[in-house]
Amino acid sequence: MNISISLSHISGEKLMEVGGASNIQITTNISVVKLTPIDDSLECSFIFTVNYNPAVANLTIKGVARVTGERRELEDIKKSFEGKRMLPSPLLQTIANVSFIEGVILARSLNIPPPLPLPTIPQPSESKDGAPRPSYIA
Repeated sequence: MNISISLSHISGEKLMEVGGASNIQITTNISVVKLTPIDDSLECSFIFTVNYNPAVANLTIKGVARVTGERRELEDIKKSFEGKRMLPSPLLQTIANVSFIEGVILARSLNIPPPLPLPTIPQPSESKDGAPRPSYIA
């Protein structure tokens, strides 16, 4: 299976300054609008949205994922989508990867928090003798 992504719409709107707000909740959603067979491929239209709470900003990315591959594989994808509204993991992962990367770039341009959870570094735990102990073991 070969997957290529083409974006058709990228928009972002900063509604207010983040300032000192440290408790911002970010919700992301990928909606598959439709799956269309075209010649020897499938076109999967999608919308990626990012919402912030409090309402700091809104991001929207729309595009099409074109899937090519063996006819049987494409038919299985189409049947699965029509029946259960499910897509194979590699297709969803590719859509998510492209969307999140574009979302991070857009968030940086608007100077808002990125739509990814930032890693947290745990505080070092103390050993029995009271000395700090690293949180990793080599």
